[in-house]
Amino acid sequence: MERAPARLVLLPHAGGSVAALPWRARLPRAVAEGVVDLELPGHGRRFGAPFAPSLRALAAALAADIRAAVGDVPVLFQGHSMGALLAYEIARERCAQGGAVAGLVLSGRAAPRWPAARDAPPRHLCADAVLVDELRRLGGTPAEVLAAPDLMDLVLPVVRDDFRLVETYRWEPGPRLRVPAVVLGGRDDPATSPAALAAWGEVITGPLRVEHWPGGHFFPYPEPQRLADLIGHYAVAAPLPAGAHAG
Repeated sequence: MERAPARLVLLPHAGGSVAALPWRARLPRAVAEGVVDLELPGHGRRFGAPFAPSLRALAAALAADIRAAVGDVPVLFQGHSMGALLAYEIARERCAQGGAVAGLVLSGRAAPRWPAARDAPPRHLCADAVLVDELRRLGGTPAEVLAAPDLMDLVLPVVRDDFRLVETYRWEPGPRLRVPAVVLGGRDDPATSPAALAAWGEVITGPLRVEHWPGGHFFPYPEPQRLADLIGHYAVAAPLPAGAHAG
């Protein structure tokens, strides 16, 4: 079977690992064989690696890793929550370097210019007990992990630093990305209102499609096959020319 024309980069939510994303195992074979073997520092098999100083610095480093791995082959980026923001910034970096971006599949994240609700204090500065309560509220961490102190001692520093990356991120003006994109949000996730998702059109010219799926912040997890099918569709679609920007 031939590999899909676009390589795929998967980017997880805060504290997550690419290997643990449930839709990865459900991708069409031609797409799965083109997944770029990428992991964030401090996550998964790179556990213990130094954390990045900022989300933009992390995006630049990952863009360089991707370019070394695939050269100018078109890349499709899929990211959830923090991963969606990181996918967007890596795509910006790749386009600026003349690399090809086949598209973006973004979920669980308001547009980068959308005003964020500020926590007081920010989550990355909260006490461990408060951070655990936040993870429980969001619903993306298995109950057995939350109930295991030894596991949480390993998980919390990673989650805390990921929250730092997101909460200290500031969007910087630049050309809009002229790439196809689909933006997904959970109907019960207050952070991804229709307006917050539509605002991605301020930074991506598209064609841009916005959809609301049933569920809260981690809405793709109960239906991983649905997201895998969507990713597969974009991975086999004809990519745009390399480095496409629009003013």
